[in-house]
Amino acid sequence: MPDSDVRYGRPFAPPVALERSTTALLIIDMQYSCAALDQGSNLAFDRLEPGSCEYFMKRVETSVIPAIQALLRHFRHEEMPIVYLTLGSHDRDLTDIPERQREAIRMLEREAGVADILWAGNPAFQIREEIAPRAGELVVNKTTFGAFNSSPLDRILRERGIRSLVITGVSTNCCVESTARDAADRGFGCVLVDDALADYDEYAHNATLRAFHTSFGRVVRSASDVFAVIGGPTPVI
Repeated sequence: MPDSDVRYGRPFAPPVALERSTTALLIIDMQYSCAALDQGSNLAFDRLEPGSCEYFMKRVETSVIPAIQALLRHFRHEEMPIVYLTLGSHDRDLTDIPERQREAIRMLEREAGVADILWAGNPAFQIREEIAPRAGELVVNKTTFGAFNSSPLDRILRERGIRSLVITGVSTNCCVESTARDAADRGFGCVLVDDALADYDEYAHNATLRAFHTSFGRVVRSASDVFAVIGGPTPVI
């Protein structure tokens, strides 16, 4: 039994099968605009509240990036599917982003003096180089926090026979949680990897994982917990 089962209590969601042929690695919003201190939304947050991104960026640099790198090596070696999600608008005026979210971004830009936070034409829209996709790996853009609400992710996964998702990225209680809960509601088996996720507040991060583990899927502590299941005689967690 993984340590995370003890940590998060008894789950009420059914077990998740991590078969090689039907499991994909999902990497959420690991762009410079979302996961780098000196660019995009984090630059804006830090200007408005200096030090507010310290916990988040420490996790990104010391835990999330290494954990995703390890998962990428394993999934690539096993030739298992990998899907990256990005958040942004191809319209500079953010026309395709819902009105309330668009106004929230515009307000943040005005108050912090940081332009084009979610515009795909901004160089910060790119996925961080340390974990950049390779040729043939899917990159799906979304314009809302939850991927299923504003992208063809559901169709893409089903066309490829994907039934389970190993979920990583940022931020835990926003885009990750919104996407993971929707995935579970649509019948996908979902596993969140604690070390491969980051939030702006430790309490919010842990509360999100506990709630998800209780009712929606599974939470494991590290990439090695995923490898042990995928490579084991019974690939179920």
